[in-house]
Amino acid sequence: MHPIFLKIGNFVIYWYGVFVAIAVFVSVYLFQKEAIKEGYDEKIISQIIFWTIFFGIIGGRFLHIFVNLPYYYLHPLEILKIRNGGLAVEGAIIFSLFFLILYSKIKRISTIHLLDTISIFVPLGQAIGRIGCFLNGCCYGKYTDFFFGVKFPFLEKKVHPTQIYYSTSYLILFFVLKNLSIKLKKGEGFIFSTYLIGFSLIRYFIDFLRGDLKKTSLDLYSTQIIAILIFIGTGVYIIIKMLKKGGDKNGKTCI
Repeated sequence: MHPIFLKIGNFVIYWYGVFVAIAVFVSVYLFQKEAIKEGYDEKIISQIIFWTIFFGIIGGRFLHIFVNLPYYYLHPLEILKIRNGGLAVEGAIIFSLFFLILYSKIKRISTIHLLDTISIFVPLGQAIGRIGCFLNGCCYGKYTDFFFGVKFPFLEKKVHPTQIYYSTSYLILFFVLKNLSIKLKKGEGFIFSTYLIGFSLIRYFIDFLRGDLKKTSLDLYSTQIIAILIFIGTGVYIIIKMLKKGGDKNGKTCI
């Protein structure tokens, strides 16, 4: 654990913020190159990047605060201290998704094609960002005696380095999506759907090892419940898409 990147007097820059910035820069750069190749207008690309990041941060912070409402109720000033960490990726995805759907409708561009293109690079950013979580000491796992356990200064025993589990899993998901983008035509929604399924599975299973989350009355973490909803929603979308595609092949519309 090494949370501080730079400290000058009372001014502190944390590794968490540095890696989030790197994650955003890398993802944005690769998406921009891909979007230009796909024929998107540069002005539209800039607007998509700016507002997606904006709503992603707002959504990520909102969900984190909502899940940890008792703490922030007692420490309201901590709400503004985003440098210390505290972005729920599910919130970032949901808020960004609503923006992208609305924006694509206003600009009359293909929503599914846009989501397919963006989805390729999102898990790479998540993989990089989780390294910041590891250095910050947040999102840690349960106690473990396994050799790969990590000892953080504020904990008594070694814990699962769930941040590294996330990072590795997201990196694998990125390569899977990148490979699919080469083989499949964008605009069918399969790349976007694969990302959502991969993301929900990663969160659901790795979160069983988390040691810093509180379970709900369903004996699951709130992040797992959201992951289940995303998984089910994506599954329903895929089924409807397949039925519709099958209906189109038969000269009918099946919904």
